[in-house]
Amino acid sequence: MVLAQCGGSTVPRTWQNELETHEVLVVVAQIFLDLILHARLPLSSVNLLIIDECHHATGSHPMREIMRAYENLKQHSPDRLPRIMGLTACVVHRKCKRKDVLKYMESLEAAMDCALVTSTDPVTVLKYTTGPKEKVICYHTEIITSDYQETVKAQLAGLEYDIITDCFINDKARKQIKKKIKNIEHIMSDLGDWCVARAIKYEIEHLDETEGMEEDPKVREILKLLKERLREVYVACELKEKCMANPLEHITFKVKRLLEIFSKCNKEVFGLIFVERRNTAKILYDLLLEIAQQNPVFSFVRPSYVVGCNSRPGIDIRLAELELRKQKETLEKFRNGETNFLISTSVLEEGVDIRKCNVVVRFDTPQNYRAYVQSRGRARAKPSVYLLMVEEARVSEMLECIGVYREIEASLQYLCHGRNLPTAEVTRKHFAEDEYIKPYEPYGHVGPKITSNSAIQLVNLYCGKLPSDKFTDNLPEIVEEVKEGIVTVGIRLPIMAPLKDMVYGSGWANKDLAKKSAALQLCIKLHEMGELDSNLRPKESNDDSLVEGLVDLPPEEPVPEGTSESGTKKRKRVYAKDLCYPFSNVHGRTYCLYSIDIKPFGQTDQSVTIDSSACINKIGFICKEGLVCSPFPLFFSKWGDVMVNVKEVGPLTDLDTSLFDKIKKFHRLVFESLIELKENLINFDPEESKWDAFVVPLDFSEIIDLDILNEMYSLDSIKPVMMRSHNQSTKFVRSKYEDALIYPLYGIPSDQMYYVSQIFDELNPCNTFPQGKKGYESYEKYFLERYGLEIKDKNQPLLEAKHIPKELNYLKKIPKKTKEKKGNLVPHFVPEFCGLIPLRASLWWQIMCMPSIFHRLNSFNLMHEFITETKITSPAVKNKVLDFSWTRKFIHELLGSSENAVPIFLERKKQEYIHPFNMLHAFTLKEASEDKDFNLERLELLGDSFLKFVTGEALFLRDESCHEGRLSQSRGKLVCNKTLFRLACKRGLEGKIAAKVFNPKKNGYMPGFRIKVEFEEILRSLEVPHDFWHQVPNSVKNVGDLKEVCITVFY
Repeated sequence: MVLAQCGGSTVPRTWQNELETHEVLVVVAQIFLDLILHARLPLSSVNLLIIDECHHATGSHPMREIMRAYENLKQHSPDRLPRIMGLTACVVHRKCKRKDVLKYMESLEAAMDCALVTSTDPVTVLKYTTGPKEKVICYHTEIITSDYQETVKAQLAGLEYDIITDCFINDKARKQIKKKIKNIEHIMSDLGDWCVARAIKYEIEHLDETEGMEEDPKVREILKLLKERLREVYVACELKEKCMANPLEHITFKVKRLLEIFSKCNKEVFGLIFVERRNTAKILYDLLLEIAQQNPVFSFVRPSYVVGCNSRPGIDIRLAELELRKQKETLEKFRNGETNFLISTSVLEEGVDIRKCNVVVRFDTPQNYRAYVQSRGRARAKPSVYLLMVEEARVSEMLECIGVYREIEASLQYLCHGRNLPTAEVTRKHFAEDEYIKPYEPYGHVGPKITSNSAIQLVNLYCGKLPSDKFTDNLPEIVEEVKEGIVTVGIRLPIMAPLKDMVYGSGWANKDLAKKSAALQLCIKLHEMGELDSNLRPKESNDDSLVEGLVDLPPEEPVPEGTSESGTKKRKRVYAKDLCYPFSNVHGRTYCLYSIDIKPFGQTDQSVTIDSSACINKIGFICKEGLVCSPFPLFFSKWGDVMVNVKEVGPLTDLDTSLFDKIKKFHRLVFESLIELKENLINFDPEESKWDAFVVPLDFSEIIDLDILNEMYSLDSIKPVMMRSHNQSTKFVRSKYEDALIYPLYGIPSDQMYYVSQIFDELNPCNTFPQGKKGYESYEKYFLERYGLEIKDKNQPLLEAKHIPKELNYLKKIPKKTKEKKGNLVPHFVPEFCGLIPLRASLWWQIMCMPSIFHRLNSFNLMHEFITETKITSPAVKNKVLDFSWTRKFIHELLGSSENAVPIFLERKKQEYIHPFNMLHAFTLKEASEDKDFNLERLELLGDSFLKFVTGEALFLRDESCHEGRLSQSRGKLVCNKTLFRLACKRGLEGKIAAKVFNPKKNGYMPGFRIKVEFEEILRSLEVPHDFWHQVPNSVKNVGDLKEVCITVFY
């Protein structure tokens, strides 16, 4: 259906926008009818209405209802009528004789208020049509039925008798059972033994799909019993048919005749096979596919099938969408040539664009003139044939039908010339014949209305919008009462509807009219209750009147075209990580010096244990004042675990420019070497960097060690690759190699560092080299032969050195790695061929902890600032060790061992203090979890429950007359991802989330460093993952969940 651009009438804003933007709208008839009836797009706003396939304008079809609205408008405002043009290939919609053609023509003219016309030059028209050759293909009648089919028919007959003879079965259930049995028997006789089990399986699957759609609960139970009995028969049939290896031996004459048609086709032919039933299409497809796979002569046959979508009210929308998607994919494959024979029901006779076909086969005879004409018109290729398959006994009947169809064509060609428009009296009488029930027009004839034909659809639409879950069937209950031939129907809405009473219509001799009357009365009741809006449509779920004022929501941001809506998993965004105030360079505070005490805890039998109290130097940092902290652990896979405690030494009142430059130089050198930053991508730019914290070396008295700063200030890098040189002194000085960091001056250049674990005074380069894959006489020979290096000092001791690990995330607790197996050789180094890093190994171990320490301190202080800004609890920080299992201990302390736990919890739940680490628990996603239980998943459960409770309580008390279903919907509007996301962004929570596992080299903080501006633009344009340039991607859902888990921590 095509609508020309409208003008002149008042139209709702959304459709007015469409009409102002587009000159032509293409919609299906039902949608256009809804727009007219509910006054969303008045018919008077249309200039030209083109109705395709207008032969459907009969009975209660939407096209005829549109023309009924046209007739009503004609009576009240004839000057505002649109022009009408109908298009059809077959005026006659059903079986008829030639003498009845004129009657159907006049009926269609009255319905469309127009005169039928056709081409005045049919000879010229035929030049542009294919004109396929028509042939009737006969096949033998199946006289003898196989023993297998007789057995199955007997089982089905017994099954049918057992169920139908039940006295509680009504006519409706009896008809459905008979129909299912008849469908199976039809496949047996039509396709053969090989298809029997598949026919039964098809009916079982169809019963599964439609189980919850039956309105009558008694009928549902009966159909469930039928499904169970059919499954028993199916099991036996499946075993029998496994013995049928080749389906060619177990098919009917009809299928064999179809295969003969295939054998006469060349491999480039494309064909359509029309069948009457949906199950025939599916099972014939299975049969042809199996035949093509097992028989090389038919290997060119690549079948597929299309059966359309079930339009029955109550059909699961997901099943309908799946069926439509499959149909689209199937047609696309046929269009592309992936399949060459398409089996279809009447769905492809009209209204669907498909490729040109050489062969069109009517596997089942056409039921009427329309089916004959429309299916024949699908043979549009040149050359093409139209084949009608018919049983031998019915050939004469088929030929007689074809003769009638051709007479109808000739009559139409003769009659569709010089016809006059129907008079106003004729059209009025045509529609008055079936206007038994007056429409509901509360706003007058120009406003929205509900007709008897639209009432049932409106009731189903209303039920579909009621709150539901997987355990709820939102189907109305329908009861029928018959007294003296008069039928009265009552309808009761599902339990979630506010209208609880059964609503009855007026009595009618016709059951359909009785049902329409009841549906119309129900719609009137719903409108009077306020359940229908001013357009007589169910009130949309976006009616926010009940929740207005409960929460101060920020305005919704516009959704860019082509992106998903906010609050969905499909909409992902990137947020910059937040920095706490002491680490940020935007706050003009004074610098403070902080020292870091690192002490071992737990098992201390590891090869390396970091203990700052036992070192000559310790590490510290400077940042803005106001940093808060509690002791927290760090975990190592090979070394001993440690406890970190950050202490404020005091403000830096004597921080001059010279000292500050040296501190920044020291910081740059250690981080460049530690994180292995790429200098071509990242700059050290403290003034422009967001971070304003710098690592400094401290002596034992917690004063900045100027000796180390001065020594480092003269260097350009401490990376081994940059410092590598062969011009070192050959004289061994023991003090230089104790607690030293070294790197080899030979071999392939690398930034790998080693720490000296032992000096072997009893070994020297002349000692025997350990046996390996290739033996060497001594260390001296090894270096000479392998690297061409001659050792000058033959008496220098050898060094045992182990590599510095590359892993820098020490926040995640991981199991210890097993000790080195016996026999594994620790590398021995010759001092003469080793370079020295101007930092002690014990200090470097502490420096390695700094990315993890900075990460923990920033997260900790962000949570402290959040608690302070929201004024939830006291801002004071208790100096207690961070505990990953705090939730379990906290709840245990609240509840104790009492059985009556709920009252105790409610009495003790108010907390005067929330530790920032506990709040961090609520901001940590599962993907970033540092401990198996340290993430928001379990807290979200409690937070979600609490939010739903307090929101439900507020809504319940706000409007005591509101139905519980509407209360649930309103609560869902507030406690949902979209709303929580907007509230979380309003609070600025998105940048505080820990979304990824901490990895200093990918997503860690880089104090003083920033990505070069030109590279940042390139990275954004190339959509390089943001993990590599220090921003965190979060899904909208994760941000929304944050609100829920925060509530848990608060309470």
